[in-house]
Amino acid sequence: MLSAYLLPYAVMQIPAGSLSDRFGNKLFMALAMLGTASGSLFICFTTTFDQVIVIRILAGLLSGFWFTSSMNMISQHTGSSQLGKAQGIAYTGATISSVLIYGVVGALSTSVVGWRFFFVISFLPGFLALVLIFLFTKDLKKSEKRVAEEKSQGSLIKLVRTRSLAFALIINSIASLAGWGLGAFLPTYLVQARGLSVAETSTTMILLAISSVFTMVLGGYMTDHFGFKLPAVVSTTVMCLVSLLIPVSPLGVPLWILLAVWGLIGGWTFMAFNLLIAKTVPTKLRGTFLGAYNGSGFVSATIGPPLFGYIIDVAGFASFFTLSLVLYATSLIVVLFIR
Repeated sequence: MLSAYLLPYAVMQIPAGSLSDRFGNKLFMALAMLGTASGSLFICFTTTFDQVIVIRILAGLLSGFWFTSSMNMISQHTGSSQLGKAQGIAYTGATISSVLIYGVVGALSTSVVGWRFFFVISFLPGFLALVLIFLFTKDLKKSEKRVAEEKSQGSLIKLVRTRSLAFALIINSIASLAGWGLGAFLPTYLVQARGLSVAETSTTMILLAISSVFTMVLGGYMTDHFGFKLPAVVSTTVMCLVSLLIPVSPLGVPLWILLAVWGLIGGWTFMAFNLLIAKTVPTKLRGTFLGAYNGSGFVSATIGPPLFGYIIDVAGFASFFTLSLVLYATSLIVVLFIR
C-alpha cells in the first residue's frame, strides 16, 4: 500500500518539475493538495483492497506535483542567502505533522472508531491547504530582463556542474535507501530484539519525530553559512554512527540521545544537496532537476523497506544494521569526492 503511493509519486517528479518550470507553480501545488485530500476521502468509500490500491496510485501521481512546485515557489520569493532557512522552515511542516499523527493515532486507537474515520481526519488538512494555496500563494511574473537572461543561459551541460549534480542524485538514492529501511524497521527491532513494549517503542519514536522537526531548519542554516559539503559530511557521518551504535546502545537515556542526534542532524544531507541544485541549476530548469533529485530518493524509498525486510528475514537484525552502515559509508565516500 505504501509502495502504491511512493512509486507513482517518484515517477511524477521529473514531469512535475518540467511542467512547473513551464506553466508556473501555484496550479500544480493546488493539484497536489487536491490529490492528497481526495485520495484520503475516497478511501473511506472503498469496499475492496484493490480499490484502495488504485486510489493510492492516483493520489501518488497527483501528490507528486508538490515538491518541485513548492520548492520553486520558495525560491521565487527568497534571496539566495536565505534560501536554506526558508526551505528548512517549510520542511518543518511534515515533521510536525508526524508528531501530531503519532499523538492522534495513539489517542484514538483505543476508541471504537473504525479505520475509515482516520481517513476522514486526514482529508481535512489537505482540503484546508488547498484553500490556503488559492488565497495566499502567487507566482512572480518574470521581468523582460530575467526572460532574456534565461534565454542566454545556453546549454545545461555547459552551465551546471554536472559532476556535483550527478553525485547529488547518487548520494540521495543511497542515503534514502538506508534511511527509509532503517526508519521502517526500527520499531520492529526495538520490540522484537530489545524487548520494549509497543507503548515504550511508540514513546521512543515520538522522541525521534520531535527532534526531526528541527533537522531541516538546522541543515538549511548550516548550508547557507558553510556551503553544502560540510553539512553533508557531518550528517552522513552521524548516520554511520547511528547504524553502528544502535545495536550496542543501552536502552533508556543513551538510546534516546542517539535517536535525538539522528533526528537533529540526519536530514542535513538532503537539505544540503537540495540547496545545491536550487542555487546551481538555471531557473528555467530548476524544477526539472529538483524533481529528478526528489524522485531518486522516493524510488529508493519504495525499494528500501522490502529490501531491509528481506535482509531481516534471511540474516537477522545484525545484517540489517550492517547493510545500513555500508550504505551510509558509501554515501560518505561519494560526498568526500565532490569538489
